[in-house]
Formats: sequence, C-alpha cells, structure tokens
Amino acid sequence: MLHYSQARDTIASEDAAVHDALRDADGNEAARLWRVKIERCVRYMIAQLSEDDVAPYLWTTLAGRPRLRPGEPRLR
Repeated sequence: MLHYSQARDTIASEDAAVHDALRDADGNEAARLWRVKIERCVRYMIAQLSEDDVAPYLWTTLAGRPRLRPGEPRLR
C-alpha cells in the first residue's frame, strides 16, 4: 500500500497551483503544472516498487521530462 502522508503538503501545494492557473484562465500553465505534478507522483510511486517490478527509466522514456520553471523544486 502506498502512503502519501509525507507528501501531503506537496500534493496540496501542487493542486493549489493548478487551481490558480485555471482560475487565471492560463490553460498552458495549468497543463504544465499538471504534468510536473503527475511526473512527481509517478516517480514517487515507482520508487515504492522493488527494482524487479519496473525499469527505472520507463516513465522518463514514455513521458519525457516536465518543463520546470526557475525556483521549482527538482524531481526526485
């Protein structure tokens, strides 16, 4: 079972940023922020799997890397 308690603040912050972009009618920024959020989520979930369950670079290979803006935290 995956636990998200440690990531709760990050998840809430990312959701708020997506909401703000949508409220401001900035669809491109909302989509970009959503991709960053999903990339971080998938990396977190993949890190919970044993190495035998998934190729370590599968997500990056399939989805590429999100475009981070200056000051945004790097993905783990």
